[in-house]
Order: sequence, then C-alpha cells, then structure tokens
Amino acid sequence: MKKIPIPPTERIEKIVEKIKKRTQKYAYELIINPKRTPTIFDSKFGGLPYWDMSKTYPTSNNGEKMILLAQINFDKSNVKAPLPQTGMLQFFIALNDVYGMDFDTPDVQNTFRVVYHKNIDITVTAEQVLALGVSDAASDTDENEYTPICQEVAVDIKDKISYMSPSSYEFEDIFKSIVQDIYGDYKCKTYYDFLTKKEHDYLFDEIDTIGHNMFGYPFFTQDDPRRYNEEYQKYDTVLLQIDSEMGDNGKDYVLWGDCGVCNFFISQKDLENSDFSKVLYNWDCY
Repeated sequence: MKKIPIPPTERIEKIVEKIKKRTQKYAYELIINPKRTPTIFDSKFGGLPYWDMSKTYPTSNNGEKMILLAQINFDKSNVKAPLPQTGMLQFFIALNDVYGMDFDTPDVQNTFRVVYHKNIDITVTAEQVLALGVSDAASDTDENEYTPICQEVAVDIKDKISYMSPSSYEFEDIFKSIVQDIYGDYKCKTYYDFLTKKEHDYLFDEIDTIGHNMFGYPFFTQDDPRRYNEEYQKYDTVLLQIDSEMGDNGKDYVLWGDCGVCNFFISQKDLENSDFSKVLYNWDCY
C-alpha cells in the first residue's frame, strides 16, 4: 500500500475541508420552543392539526384517522424556494406500533400522509377540527404509545448550512474522489478503513447531521434506505427530518423507539411543483 507522508491530524482536516466545500448546501433547522404554546395554525410537532374543512381528513388503509406528526406554516416563515412560500405543509402517521411506517413500500402513502394546503383558512377553529374525530395522541394515555411525539411543542425555523456526512449513501463515492484529488493514485476502499479512530471521531464532530431539519443532509442510526434500492434514489431531497429529543423538564419531546430518527424524502422536481404525493418515509433506532 502506498504510504501517505502526512500526519493524521493534518490529513483529516484537509479531507473534511474539501468535503465541506464540495457538499455544502443551505438547510433549515427546526428548533423546539417549549416557551411558546402553539395553536392549530403554528409550526409544531404533534398536537391538534390545522385542517381545511373542504377537504377529506387523511385516514390510514384501515379507515382510522391519522394523527399529526408535524406541520410547517410557510405564511409565518422565511424559507426559500423550492419550499412553498405560502400555506401549510403537514405530516400525518397512522396510529400503530411502527409509527405509520411501511417497511415494504415506504413511499406509498397508505399509513402516512403528506398534505399541503396552499392557502390557510384562519377562520377554522380547534373545535371544528375536534368535531372531525381527530385524536391528539400525545395527550391521550391510551394512544400515546403509538406516536413518537411525547408532547405538543412549537418549533422555530432557522437558516443553517449542512454538509454531507457518512450517513448518506452518496458519501462513500465523494470521499474516494476527494482522496484521489489529494493523493493521486492512492486507492481508498472505504472511508471507514481509510481513517483511524481518531480521524473518524474528528469527521463526525466536524460534520454533524443530527437534529430536526428541512433540506440539507440526513442522519440515520442504521442505514440510508436508498443505498441498496436505486428506485428510492430519486428521492434526493430531505423534506423533513425529526430526531429524538429529550426535554429539560424531565419529559421527552420526541422519541423514535430507542432514541432514533425519522426522515421524509422527496424528489427535487416534485418539490418544485409542490407535488407531495410521492414521498419516502423512513425511521430507525439504535
């Protein structure tokens, strides 16, 4: 094997610098704000959703009404295109022990649903939504085991820059390309074998994709579901990522199984057309 006459610390710093330069993209961080009590019109995780009374409320394939996982009010945010500039984007899941995920067809919206309301009717009341028979599972002790949302909570949206981490299925090829750029004909089998433990730790410290995000790059506790299925690779954009988060008050905010994370992916083209009928939903845990 060809020797690399560069100290490990300098080596990984150079590699990470190139990874950041090549993969940086803008994203939005969703920050839980427990000091603000959300209404049906606010961006939030869980709770009672807004609903357009002229539409049919989403139900799962067994006919049961779905519960709100998250909603984003674009009228009250300053996000850029291709995200919608107005209206409400909502994520619903079926009440079951796998949080509405279909392991066989994760891009078929039978047990989850993504709904976009181009316009928000501010005359709708919480009482009207409740009259539809909608459950707020986070506050229902009989049903809260079927949702990862432990309590309804408002979220604020903040700009951020995101970089690709080893979680993404594309990372390996980019890493190998960067090693080739730096070291010429040096052959790199995998990033994991190439790096020492100290370098590996530095990489994950410098490039962190955990947390609640829209856009940017995803994080997984297991593996990217797109890695071994080319059909899923058309879902090239992180529409929403919701991580597990503990609360300062001793009560969790979000908990995906054993401290896992969920992702919703969409194709860039569908997002530009505000077409949310084709979305890939995945969650995993340790």
